[in-house]
Amino acid sequence: MIRAVQLAAALLLACLGLVVTVQAPVVAADCTCKRSSQLEQQVQRADAVFIGTVDNVEVAGNDHTYDVTASRAYQGSPERSTQVFSAGGKNACGLGELAVGTSYLFLATGTEAPFEADSCGGSDVANPSKVAKVEGLLGEGTSVEPPPPPTAQRTLVEESPPAGFARTAAPGAAVAIISLLGLVVVRRLAR
Repeated sequence: MIRAVQLAAALLLACLGLVVTVQAPVVAADCTCKRSSQLEQQVQRADAVFIGTVDNVEVAGNDHTYDVTASRAYQGSPERSTQVFSAGGKNACGLGELAVGTSYLFLATGTEAPFEADSCGGSDVANPSKVAKVEGLLGEGTSVEPPPPPTAQRTLVEESPPAGFARTAAPGAAVAIISLLGLVVVRRLAR
């Protein structure tokens, strides 16, 4: 009988443990990538490698979108004003809230904005040693220039010929006549 009570108690505890496990909230997993990955491998996985200054950070839940002004591109073709997206925040390998005004070396995926980047991909502050290593792998890169200003377009207002001489000279003649009349009046008053 004692053995049956022990068995019933064990089954009850197992069922209780199962209920607690099923109803427990899901906890986000910590970032599991190896941040010490070789830079060569990170560069090979990246579609775009560029240096950019963070101008603005938008946060939506754990996701971050960065407005970036790209200054130098080593791989890919980022535009001067571009965006980088990072999902999940720091605990899920995201980049977190990057400092506005700081230059970063982005190793991102995607061929156009918004590019995607995370800490596993190797994106980090653009320190001289890491930039030198990337330049050793990919070369000097190219400067990302702003788009050229729009060119002026000449638009004709009308197609009619210019005004004739009489129409052009009329205002000047009117001023001359009024001036002469003014002189005559002033002379008569002065007498």
